Amino acid sequence: MTTRTTIRTLATSLTLTAALALTACGSDSEAGGDGAAADGETVSITDAQGRTVDVPVNPEVVVATDWSVIRTLSDLGIEVDAVPTSNATLPEDMAQYDGGDIPTVGTLQEPDYEAINELEPDLIIIGSRSGNPEILAEMEKISPTVIDLSSRFEEPADQLPTIEERVVQLGSIFEKEAEAQDLMDDLTAQVEEVNTQAAESGETALFVQVSGGTASAYGPGSRFGIVYDAFGYADTGAPVDEEGSHGQEISQEFFTEYNPGVLLVLDRAAAIGSDEAPALDVLNNDLVNTTDAASNDKIQLVDGFAWYIAGAAPSSIQQMIDDVKATL
Repeated sequence: MTTRTTIRTLATSLTLTAALALTACGSDSEAGGDGAAADGETVSITDAQGRTVDVPVNPEVVVATDWSVIRTLSDLGIEVDAVPTSNATLPEDMAQYDGGDIPTVGTLQEPDYEAINELEPDLIIIGSRSGNPEILAEMEKISPTVIDLSSRFEEPADQLPTIEERVVQLGSIFEKEAEAQDLMDDLTAQVEEVNTQAAESGETALFVQVSGGTASAYGPGSRFGIVYDAFGYADTGAPVDEEGSHGQEISQEFFTEYNPGVLLVLDRAAAIGSDEAPALDVLNNDLVNTTDAASNDKIQLVDGFAWYIAGAAPSSIQQMIDDVKATL
């Protein structure tokens, strides 16, 4: 389990690394500038594929194919010029991308390269589902300035520091690195507080994704392991495979066998705009209802956009914090 000290130490280390990278690129502007960057000014970004790219400061035409990137920029007051299509209604803070006024350029997994090329972007940002070498190679045919800002991490303790690094990198491109750092510092402090409260509660938690009428469980180190690794809940001790992104399919008897004190539920169908039975209806049965989580009214439906679609943006981390706080 990640401790408060580990979270803070790793976050501080990555913050210093990002600051040194910005200093090395020779930018004269200060954080939070008015956006009027000098001609030719760049910032050096080392992306998720290990490439170091000189990115123009305050690029005029920006295409992004990852909702975490888009939401992060929205948190910083930056609007991009093209986004992927969305099958579900976007959250209120992203409403400007839900009305058709801003061009859509394919899906998360399959960008529309022709549409992107027509926009003549100064910067293309890929990530997450589009953050792979094949898509990068195609994007480089369109623009010389392409970066992959996926928030990939090897160890559970690296998740929040990696997200912080990406958020600050995005801030640096638009002269808002101080604002970006402030956002992440506040979130880190909140996570530490939740970590303490969850650990002191003595409760065990289980994170479950419901899709197609079936439930899949996630444990520490998994895609949704932040519940245990950063937020501090103890797991149930269930032998849940941490490999893969789809979790481990479980039976209804699983709930009574491992009896979680807190049950966090992701409705995947709702998150992707699919018409299926609501997750809480699927779990409303005699077996799940015998758990301590049900008895103590601690079955929490989490926000699908924050947890499943755009999990590496400040607003999404805040929503995760709020979802977990609701169970304390």
